[in-house]
Amino acid sequence: IDNATMLMKFSRGTNVTLTLSRGANYGYDQRCEVFGTEGMATVNNIAENSSELANESGLHRPKWQHSFPQRFEAAFAQEMDAFADTLLCGTPWPIKETDCVEVQRVCDAALESCETSQVVHL
Repeated sequence: IDNATMLMKFSRGTNVTLTLSRGANYGYDQRCEVFGTEGMATVNNIAENSSELANESGLHRPKWQHSFPQRFEAAFAQEMDAFADTLLCGTPWPIKETDCVEVQRVCDAALESCETSQVVHL
């Protein structure tokens, strides 16, 4: 699947729309916005560098970082550190098994909904 949209409605009334696409010729577009009655939080894309040019033809910025490894190098390093700490020092793994299982349930429900064109309740 190259493009997908997932709609989720939570029991307390919160609505979530996830839009995914594997292709964006203007750069690796990955952003998140969460907003509600009391405010908004945004995680924006990371550019290849911090330069900008503003002139009579508009505002020009560099493309976003191209690949997953570029964007998440620090996160991968932290995961490896946590893994090593768990194996070598007995530090508890920072992610709970129940959280992993719940995420998988959501993924399985999304796939089922895609295959059956039906709403799946969890």
